[in-house]
Amino acid sequence: MNFGRLERYVFKKASLNVLVAALGLIGVIWVIRAVQQVDVLMSKGQGIATYLFMTTLGVPTLAAAIAPIALMIGLSQVITKLNHESELVVMHASGASRMTLMRPFLALSLIVAGIIYLLHLWLAPASMALLRTYVTQVRADLVSVIVKEGAFQDIDEGLTFHVAARKPGGALGGVFILDGRSETEALTYMAKRGEISKSEAGTFLVLRAGTIQRLNRKTKAMSTIAFDSYAFNLESFSGGGRQTGVSQLEVPTWNLVFPGEDDVLYKKKPGRYRAELHTRLTGGLYALVVGIVLLAYVGNPISHRQGQFLAFFVACGGVIMWRAISVVLEGGLRTQAFLVWPLWAIPIGLLAIHAYCLATDRNALSERMMARIVGVTDWFGRKLKGVQLWIISLRYGKAIANRISRSRQAAATDQTALAASGIGPSSASGIYTGTATGTATGTATGIGTGTGMHATEGAR
Repeated sequence: MNFGRLERYVFKKASLNVLVAALGLIGVIWVIRAVQQVDVLMSKGQGIATYLFMTTLGVPTLAAAIAPIALMIGLSQVITKLNHESELVVMHASGASRMTLMRPFLALSLIVAGIIYLLHLWLAPASMALLRTYVTQVRADLVSVIVKEGAFQDIDEGLTFHVAARKPGGALGGVFILDGRSETEALTYMAKRGEISKSEAGTFLVLRAGTIQRLNRKTKAMSTIAFDSYAFNLESFSGGGRQTGVSQLEVPTWNLVFPGEDDVLYKKKPGRYRAELHTRLTGGLYALVVGIVLLAYVGNPISHRQGQFLAFFVACGGVIMWRAISVVLEGGLRTQAFLVWPLWAIPIGLLAIHAYCLATDRNALSERMMARIVGVTDWFGRKLKGVQLWIISLRYGKAIANRISRSRQAAATDQTALAASGIGPSSASGIYTGTATGTATGTATGIGTGTGMHATEGAR
């Protein structure tokens, strides 16, 4: 895509702002996750390199989730700055079409959408699978090496290990495991000896010559099972292989589309594969939604600051609201297959409606609708000021309240006079009239100085 001079300028500013917003959001979330997992370093005996590597493996998944938000922040900052510095007015005064802003924004949205798909379809599942491998290794090391003899140690929430003695070759003697994570039952494992076993099926703590006590939390009924050999799954920390330990987040996209016949997780919960697949496929569309919606609402210069804030609020608030609804649908898609239709209809519908607005050169928020909403907000503002004056009169007396009221009326009168003379900032008609009737000489002068004021003066 060949950009002109103005388009390259807008694309450069927007790219820089989006990159800064993305790095900031990723950094904040990464720090929060790193603090939450500091027990890997403090209580599980791992080195700082393993700790940093494990926390970094979750970054691709986080980046895919926050990329549309970073794009929204970056593009909003660019449009706000172009409006405040009157650069959008200069662009329109010079005869530049709406495509001058549309082309770089759409190009950046396409790039972000491509990055999201790259993360969703490949990098994120691979990083999550690698993270599971490291977590399993940490747990195996914790049981076989780090758990102290004769000490009860919590290695997960609701999961306690105790080893009576360590024997040559890594064998464990007198193993006790208390698994109270389930809401319906509590499991107690006791074995004379145990050892770590690794195979293609996973990593297990093989218990020898022991018993399992199962306590039903509701009925308080207890049952005991004796065993000669029992494999405790360290990948999921759930005994007996009742779970595979594999999450749909780490399943390759190809396997989501064509699950294998021996896929245990798919056989038990196929809805998770369906929800994860459509979540990955629709994620990148919201980057395009952000770019097109912002262009449809605030792509043209807005001189009234209250109207500009209102347009941004409607655009960004609408995107966030619809994205939140889609997240709810993604969760419901695990059990209700028909939700796949509204899940796809939301981004496609938003793209179609706002693309039509751009194609017909219309603002998604019309001047008439904006004026009505601004009028309602002004009415509420006046009512709030009246309540404020009433509170001041009760606390400080009517004289102080009347003085404040007169000063406000005088300020409002002065502002109205300035606006009527075409000098005030709220005179939107003065700006647009000067721009629309400007001569070629005035327009060229405005571009040469690079400010919206000079463009308007030249036009006048």
